[in-house]
Amino acid sequence: MISLEMNNTLTDCDQGYIDVRCTVDGYRTGKDFKISLLRSKITVASALDDGVFRGAELTNRPGVTVNSSISNVSLSYLSIRIMSSEVKPTIDEGWYQCVVDYYDGKKGFISEKTSLKMLNITGNIQLK
Repeated sequence: MISLEMNNTLTDCDQGYIDVRCTVDGYRTGKDFKISLLRSKITVASALDDGVFRGAELTNRPGVTVNSSISNVSLSYLSIRIMSSEVKPTIDEGWYQCVVDYYDGKKGFISEKTSLKMLNITGNIQLK
């Protein structure tokens, strides 16, 4: 199961943040396993089975923390946290989606996605 969770506490002013997390449960991790976070169909961060991050837009941006764990079926996730001082509403607002790509010995390469969720910087999260 793949899930996409969002937490927007920007109303807390200086202490606020936006947190977006992809959680993967029940998948066999290993070679060729990748979790990606997309915003408006563009990959903003990915974590590969070797622990390497991809997606320079968020991984190299000040005030943004990217974390992941791809160790086993119960601990796999990719999360980003953008501190309020570094939020860029015209860039960070949009439709988000999690994608998991992996190799299945019987079916080959498989890609699965969550539904889209709208991150509205004013605090409203909507489903599409």
